[in-house]
Amino acid sequence: MDTDNKKLFKYLGIIFISVLICYKLPHSSYSIIEYIIRPIRINYTTIYLAGLVPLVLFIIGIKGLFKLKRNEKKSKFFIFIVTVFVIIPIMKWSLGFARSSYHFIIKDGLNSLDIIDSKVNLGSNNNDFSINVNMEIIDYGSSNKDFKVKVYLPKSLTDILGEEVYDLERSYNTYGHKGKIYVNEKIVLKNVNEKMHGEIFKTMWSFDPIRYELYNNDQSIKIVDYRNKFL
Repeated sequence: MDTDNKKLFKYLGIIFISVLICYKLPHSSYSIIEYIIRPIRINYTTIYLAGLVPLVLFIIGIKGLFKLKRNEKKSKFFIFIVTVFVIIPIMKWSLGFARSSYHFIIKDGLNSLDIIDSKVNLGSNNNDFSINVNMEIIDYGSSNKDFKVKVYLPKSLTDILGEEVYDLERSYNTYGHKGKIYVNEKIVLKNVNEKMHGEIFKTMWSFDPIRYELYNNDQSIKIVDYRNKFL
């Protein structure tokens, strides 16, 4: 293998590492790099310094591709576009394919489920106080699954409401092959007085992780969302 080809694989490898460390870990909203460099919370702001690492790696990789002999007569803009819109999506697809293949071979039941996105919001209407839950769930496996969902509120809310775990009413089904389903439910809370109402909205609960449990008679898994979003 000549030097130019070695450099090509080297810089593509660096770009792949930048993609890999941004890949969301199973059953968590954090990526690999976010577990290493945790977000910093300052009052009502969260700073994600972890994003600097993959950015630096990408810059090193793309600059290296610019300098290859085979690319001397090619436009840097063209190389950039091909890298961002062709090569990186292929790298991301390969990671997803590897995960799907793993669950297909292992056949590990609910472990093949994960949450793509989730939103939990507290709302009030007249005397009713409610927890609104929205989730998008993906199934990386190959078989049908039936399950229900529990929501674990952060301690800041549990201390006020007195309960940590809330069961959603509906049962859900998935059919594998990266199929997606959507959860949209409301839990009406009773015995929430005006004092508790005020205390809840003074907390910074939305900065705390929300935990979900997907379960059936045979198995259960827990998924953590560190970046709860308001509806």
